[in-house]
Amino acid sequence: MEPPPATIRLTRRGRPLAGAGVDDLPACAGVYRFFDRGGALLYVGKSVDLRQRVASHLRAARSPGREQRMLHALERIDCEPCAGELGALLRENAAIKAELPLYNRRQRRPRRLWTLQLASGPGGFLQPRATCFPEGEALAGAPLGLYHSEQLAEERLRQLARREGLCARVLGLEGGRGPCFQYQLRRCRGACAGEEPAAVHNDRLRAALGGQRLAAWPFEGGILLEERATRPLPGQPRHQWHAVRDWSYQGSFARRDSARRAAGAPPGAVDRDAYHILLGALRRGSVALRAAATGEAIRNPFAGQGPSDRQGEPGGERQGESTSATA
Repeated sequence: MEPPPATIRLTRRGRPLAGAGVDDLPACAGVYRFFDRGGALLYVGKSVDLRQRVASHLRAARSPGREQRMLHALERIDCEPCAGELGALLRENAAIKAELPLYNRRQRRPRRLWTLQLASGPGGFLQPRATCFPEGEALAGAPLGLYHSEQLAEERLRQLARREGLCARVLGLEGGRGPCFQYQLRRCRGACAGEEPAAVHNDRLRAALGGQRLAAWPFEGGILLEERATRPLPGQPRHQWHAVRDWSYQGSFARRDSARRAAGAPPGAVDRDAYHILLGALRRGSVALRAAATGEAIRNPFAGQGPSDRQGEPGGERQGESTSATA
């Protein structure tokens, strides 16, 4: 196989960037895109250090595999510097789902998302049922989790039932009559055997599902998240305004008035990844908040609730690096 091109064109938001080597890329947080000779988008990634991350990609061209094939088709690298890691995460997530790069798989938007809804079942027992989240609906309420498939929603419910000693039979997860199999193993508290009243089982079910409930949007209208670079590096914006409404990411902007207009627009469709990225940032209190309508500073009701442990959020396991192109 031929080696990667000796000269790779560099651009910044589509405009030519001085230099022709990785060392000419900004060493700050941001998003990068790989394009082939025909202009097709191969890959979108993000990093807290664009220069270092792209260099690590190019080193991977020496090892056979999917990433090597992608890099041998590489002709242009476009960089989009950001004020910080939050902006890079939001921009990467939005770009992958809107632009559908060839080599990104894991983060592409699923066709449908599922959630759980409680319905009344036989004997007054509540039964969670997987339902498709309405297409195009904003995430303004507090649904009982978001899942990429009906099967994943049901599997999560089975895990909660085993962990909390809930009865799979009265939950509608298991057929038959009489005591369930878990009751025989003393892992069910006997709702199926008449030993646990429906009201008690329902209360335990609600408590178990409470941890799956997404946070309701606590603000009136849209908000602006101001992210500032602590020590701006060459080519890095000093600050950015991230527009958000009903957990919908509306874009990132250098000017506050542009961000205010975006935050005032109708919210986009539900996006589970954007929700977790934003909630993690709010919990850490790493950005200042302003009401989009008035520009006034507002209190962060999530600050101090503890960092999120989800991989891929700022401060997570990957420390701001993009997942492999083989994902």
